[in-house]
Amino acid sequence: MKDYPFTAKQQVKTIYIVRHAEKGTDCSSGTCIEGLSNKGNERANKLANWMMNNGIVDEITHVFATHKRRTYLTVLPVAELAEVNIQHYPSSSDDNGVEKLEEEASICPTVHAIKSTSLGSTIVMSTHRSAIYGILSNGYNDEEDSCTGLGLDTSNSDNFPKDDEGKLDSGYSDLWKITIDANGKPSFEERLILDFDLD
Repeated sequence: MKDYPFTAKQQVKTIYIVRHAEKGTDCSSGTCIEGLSNKGNERANKLANWMMNNGIVDEITHVFATHKRRTYLTVLPVAELAEVNIQHYPSSSDDNGVEKLEEEASICPTVHAIKSTSLGSTIVMSTHRSAIYGILSNGYNDEEDSCTGLGLDTSNSDNFPKDDEGKLDSGYSDLWKITIDANGKPSFEERLILDFDLD
């Protein structure tokens, strides 16, 4: 993990959050495993190049992915350029068992992980359309788990497009940048639509 000296410019945490790229199935090993499609792999590589070209890679201290392989593969090129290990939320050494978990299972572990990082951290996180707003807003509650999210106001439909169920209602091109100050207050910085030219 990178360790940067604390400066005045690093008195916030910066989070870049993306939905996983287009999913696909990899059967090259003889066993079919869910992952990314060719387009999804291309998107993941272009995201990493975009972050490198925009000076973000050198700032990255943490890379988070969920328990699903598609989120891991989406940020793998970024993590490799940044020379940072990917942390899974929730974590498990049993990939087959992890894959059985629902996508919402990643919300609270990811929120706790973000809150536990230090000021000056720059986090890149890949998650699911069903989890993004639970992480960013006021959290998530069900019968088994609950947490207070990052507290961001996600009511603006231009910045946070939603379907009838309140989940992300857009494709795979969105990248949100938010910051969290020393008091834990989040600020929306920008929503970028990275319309990469994909084959």
